[in-house]
Amino acid sequence: MKLSAGGYLAFFLPDKRSSLVLDLATPTSLRSLLIKVGIPPEEVHLVIMNDIIVNLDEAVVENQDTVKVYSPIDGG
Repeated sequence: MKLSAGGYLAFFLPDKRSSLVLDLATPTSLRSLLIKVGIPPEEVHLVIMNDIIVNLDEAVVENQDTVKVYSPIDGG
């Protein structure tokens, strides 16, 4: 599966990359996957899975999925 992190969420990924490609052995809850890769779920405001907005707490991902997570918009 491909996981992309928008905004400051990339800071939490290894090497501060904006995306990762992961090989999942079984379908996995997105919440637990984010914790595993280091993104705090409470920092995620928007989840888009396969071009559809989904609920973080209900999303289950598999290898063929593309997921984009975004932080809240903030500025200054």
